[in-house]
Amino acid sequence: MLTPPALLGSDEGRTGRYRIGGEGVPETPSAHLSYADLAVAQVDEAEKPALHRA
Repeated sequence: MLTPPALLGSDEGRTGRYRIGGEGVPETPSAHLSYADLAVAQVDEAEKPALHRA
């Protein structure tokens, strides 16, 4: 299941960085992600599954 952060930026460009959070919610209030980075994270996982059934 993919659950993006609450602050998903539609007007932000790709940063080239993202992190996999796991079960916990990030402590930092500045946790955000751009749609471009979210797309890259999904493609990365599709091409090289690392979190199957995790």
